Amino acid sequence: MKLHDDSEVTGGYYIYLVDDLAEPTDGGDYWVADRGELESFVESSRWEIEWLPE
Repeated sequence: MKLHDDSEVTGGYYIYLVDDLAEPTDGGDYWVADRGELESFVESSRWEIEWLPE
């Protein structure tokens, strides 16, 4: 998963789900309107997330 802050363009966030961050060959994406929706999305997904620096 890669999170992209797109607040300057769309005001929201893209959530990219891919099989490999360096060279993705399969996956999809989601968009949420703001940080509140992002937090709800992550919480409802029940994912275990290890946050890595960019």
